[in-house]
Amino acid sequence: MIYIVSEALLYVCFAILTGISVLALVPENKKPRYHVSDNALTWVITGIVALSSLQIIKLIIFYKVNLDYELSYLIFTVLGDYNVGKAWFITVITAMAMLYFLGLKPNSKALKYKWMAIPILTVIQLITFGYASHSASIYGWAGFAAHTTHFISAMVWIGVMLVIGWCTSEMRNWAAFLRWFTPLAIVCVIVAILAGLLLMSRLSPQYVSSWITSYGQAMLIKHLLIVPIIAVALINSFLLHKESVKTLSWLRVESIVVILLLAVTAFMGQQAPPHDDVKELLDEGSPSALFMLITGYDLNRGIDLNIVPNAISVSLAAAAFLSLLVGLLWVWRKQRPMWSFVAVLLFVILGYMALMVAVV
Repeated sequence: MIYIVSEALLYVCFAILTGISVLALVPENKKPRYHVSDNALTWVITGIVALSSLQIIKLIIFYKVNLDYELSYLIFTVLGDYNVGKAWFITVITAMAMLYFLGLKPNSKALKYKWMAIPILTVIQLITFGYASHSASIYGWAGFAAHTTHFISAMVWIGVMLVIGWCTSEMRNWAAFLRWFTPLAIVCVIVAILAGLLLMSRLSPQYVSSWITSYGQAMLIKHLLIVPIIAVALINSFLLHKESVKTLSWLRVESIVVILLLAVTAFMGQQAPPHDDVKELLDEGSPSALFMLITGYDLNRGIDLNIVPNAISVSLAAAAFLSLLVGLLWVWRKQRPMWSFVAVLLFVILGYMALMVAVV
């Protein structure tokens, strides 16, 4: 559990750092006034270093428990030979460079380079994270490119949304902000989805059959969450152009749902993906307890799952889309953004049940 929470927090830290870096490159007349102190940013950068180190600790503990190697040998091996260890060194170095710029005195000559250097160092950290990914270690440069593209696109979109949604102090230049952020967000979402589909084709080519695993269940929930996130994003992008507190509330709702998505992604990161053989994964471990509880599936029937719609599944699917559509429209008319979270949860729960009922 600690590794799931730490990875989710790591994603949030990366998003905040990326959002601040992107906004730092935007002219003042094209963004709202927001405030993130250097002290808060220091904690974010420190959090990235500390939280990313937990994956190294997890790897060292695994080899120590299972192979009983000398601890000193394991530390040097993981840090020197594994991608995750090499990436952590780069993360530490870039973090130290960022902290140097954040600690500059007001009269320092290097201060003028601060918001040129930090965005560049942020990009290096994001690429480094992709280098340390499971996809890169298994599929080489193709996996690295797909994961890094997916990650950077998501962090840019989510990061700007988090910073503006929660740290805005004055909503000036809101129309000018939307003119560049809306197309940027659309491009980032499209790129993230395309790269994600490429990763899914490698990590879980048997999509429906993978639902019997914990990884597949999390991936399904993640995909269900994407639909209401896009729906709320459309409301933010095209229906709310007024400079009001309500507008920020809609952004905050979207960011809360996205953080939930990041938590599910973090859970996926701690599970073994099925790759090409779901049966082999089940031979080494147990099926998803949630899947077995909801469906009551008998493993003796085999693991080649299919979707066969029935009256109950179609009714649940219709109820899911109606709850999302009607719920969001009602919330938009009443201007009660926080209630849209209920519509999102109803869609995910009903949509999930619709698919589980249709599994044979």
